[in-house]
Amino acid sequence: MKRKILLIDVSNSFTKIAVASGGKIGRVIKIATPDLTPKPFQGTKASLAVISSVVPEASRTLATSLPCPPLWVDHRVPGGVRISYPNPRTIGADRLANAAAAVSLGKLPAIVVDFGTAVTFDVIDAKGSYQGGIIAPGLPTAARALHEKTALLPLTKIRKITSSVGKSTEEAIRIGLLLGAVGLVREAVARITKETFKGKKPYVIATGGDAELVAHLSGANGGGAKVIDLVDPLLTLRGLLVIGEKNH
Repeated sequence: MKRKILLIDVSNSFTKIAVASGGKIGRVIKIATPDLTPKPFQGTKASLAVISSVVPEASRTLATSLPCPPLWVDHRVPGGVRISYPNPRTIGADRLANAAAAVSLGKLPAIVVDFGTAVTFDVIDAKGSYQGGIIAPGLPTAARALHEKTALLPLTKIRKITSSVGKSTEEAIRIGLLLGAVGLVREAVARITKETFKGKKPYVIATGGDAELVAHLSGANGGGAKVIDLVDPLLTLRGLLVIGEKNH
């Protein structure tokens, strides 16, 4: 009988939940993190729950809701990633899961770019060692800041753009945020490649809600060399599965 592992990725905006069996991730449930309750776990049959959480209140909810023993991901949990970082306890659990997923792919060195509430870059060298990263405001966070800190700019949802010149305020904001993200990725990857990898091209993996949009714009069709090699919306869950299988 195949063992089932419950995978839970709690970010500031959304929580993703799935059950994996035989190394495969099943249907993913996505819930706004502030709305997280014990209900999604009722009736779930699994032998282990592997959790990455960056929201303490949600962690407390989970602690009393899980149908099986929990494994809370942190720097002490083996995941196949070495850590070369001064204070490893400060690394987010989601970032450790992303690094574990990247190392499991076997394409190193690597950079993981996660487009969520924040945009995070995680840098893994050719030996599978976590070196550190970059944190910047996520696109929805930046859009909200523009709205809240100005008198007239509207709250704008991130959507696909077809031009580099906006014909409305919303379109101009959208273009600014997306092209800013493309520029951030290009510059960050270029500098990390030069400073950390001594010019060796890393494998760049993107995940998170806006990854596909940014990857499209930063590809060859966006007017420059391709910078993102893979977009995987389930990367964090895959990392949790890797960690779960190593610790089951």
